[in-house]
Amino acid sequence: MSYSRNFWPCIFAAAFLLAGSTATNLALAHSVSAQIKEMDAKWVAAFKQRDFATIEALYAANGLLLPSNSPPIEGPKAIVAVWKSWSELPNVEVVFGPNRIEASTSGDMAYDYGWYTFAFDTDNGRVTDKGKYVVVWKKIGGTWKIKADIFNTNLPAK
Repeated sequence: MSYSRNFWPCIFAAAFLLAGSTATNLALAHSVSAQIKEMDAKWVAAFKQRDFATIEALYAANGLLLPSNSPPIEGPKAIVAVWKSWSELPNVEVVFGPNRIEASTSGDMAYDYGWYTFAFDTDNGRVTDKGKYVVVWKKIGGTWKIKADIFNTNLPAK
């Protein structure tokens, strides 16, 4: 009898703690998701304005850009040099948005997966690439930074 008297309060306490932990994790995930969405929007706005200092500041010191048909590009300055070169394409437009954002339970790592459109004009007409991306984020010194940025096309190979 004494065993069951001590057993059930322990079960209820464990369930209560687990429920609180789950609620905390959900709140953390929602908060991280909102922060990452804000950073994504900041990146798109910066590219539209050709504000490469803002884009550079979003990447970690050892961040990677992993575009298709290219070796890895490491470091914010090298990454920005690539984005600057692409910004010089006639009437270039880059837009993207997340389909899913997930955070680690510790709240210091996250990834977002989504879609992108990259378009520009040529002498033969408008070129439009549509694809998907994954960005890995790490909270460094209280600020979200891009650790790895990879994207590739949905278009068939020619």
